[in-house]
Amino acid sequence: MPSPTVGFREGLGLGGVARRTLGICFLLTTVFLWTLSNFLASFIFSDQTYDKPFFLVYFNTSMFAISLIPMFIRYLARRGVHGLRSDIRRMWAEYRYQAAIASPTIDEEGPEVHERLLVNEHNPVWNSTDEKLGFRETAILSLEFCILWFLANYLSSACLQYTSVASVTILTSTSSVWTLVFGAIFGVETFSMRKLIGVLASLTGVALISMVDLSGKSDENRGSFPHKTPGQIALGDTMAFMSAVLYGIYVTVMKRRVGNEDKVNMQLFFGLVGVFNLSLLWPLFFVLHWTGMEPFELPPTSQIWTIVIVNAVASFVSDLCWALAMLLTTPLVVTVGLSLTIPLSLIGEIFQYQQYSSFIYWIGAAVVFVSFVFVNHETKKDDSDGKVTSSTTTTNPGGVDEDIVYG
Repeated sequence: MPSPTVGFREGLGLGGVARRTLGICFLLTTVFLWTLSNFLASFIFSDQTYDKPFFLVYFNTSMFAISLIPMFIRYLARRGVHGLRSDIRRMWAEYRYQAAIASPTIDEEGPEVHERLLVNEHNPVWNSTDEKLGFRETAILSLEFCILWFLANYLSSACLQYTSVASVTILTSTSSVWTLVFGAIFGVETFSMRKLIGVLASLTGVALISMVDLSGKSDENRGSFPHKTPGQIALGDTMAFMSAVLYGIYVTVMKRRVGNEDKVNMQLFFGLVGVFNLSLLWPLFFVLHWTGMEPFELPPTSQIWTIVIVNAVASFVSDLCWALAMLLTTPLVVTVGLSLTIPLSLIGEIFQYQQYSSFIYWIGAAVVFVSFVFVNHETKKDDSDGKVTSSTTTTNPGGVDEDIVYG
């Protein structure tokens, strides 16, 4: 059976150069829409026009849940209602069977049972096969990761209340570095001196950017960007940095849990993540309202509603374009291309806020940019040499993977 990537490419009927050109167009669209999404959020967050990051991320999440509707329609067209009932009964029977064999009986000795359960926990059943995960396994995986995914996205949005889009873009781009660090710790990535140099260079760039932000020198050239105190900027930079760390943890645990990300249908995975987040996180609206952290309020004007909706659509469409770019080019091309968000965000601040960054800030951005490309190049080179047992695909916090079959 041909792979989804091959089938999609052949279905287009395009030659190699044409496919690659189309893939680059999708990639540039992704870069533009991701940057646009950040600037739209910054526009309503930074001056407290509508500083509701939880509402915005929750609303964006609904787009992923909506993406399941076409999949469900195609499923019904193929299997019908009778097939749906049969699959539900089969999944329920499998669930009861798995629960039965996982529960220790009263005749079993405690230490032996505990040891067996620990082995099962670190070596899950779907880590022992190269077959695609089924719906039930994907749903379990989505439930396990939905909160971590939401928190990483929340921090990357909430930090725009306190710091610039450029700082957020640069700091969150270090997620690939943290993926490497945590991957080396948990044994799912190889580590080398060249990669260590890349990590240290990235952290040096982050230190230079933070030094400029916290010194107050960036405020001299902030243009129309709202004034932020050093404490607010420090909070924003920290939240962006923590978002990158959380995403590094998310990718590493995913690799350790599944073994090979190619086994996961990421469209289904993130669609179910959206469903679980919509189902589980709505009570937090009441908690945030009662504590005063984020008083609940719907967008008060049509302009803000437009920004919220366009932001959600831009995030969703950019993820689809990202997946198509992955299918039409290569993960390395996409990874390098996504680093264009760094200079684009710096240029965008000049046009939106007339904000000019200092020379040291540009040096820090360049260091992070180069280390981002370098670390990903080293990782892809290890993959091609067969040094890494698990796949290292390019992923994004809110995105989809190259396993998606469209149509």
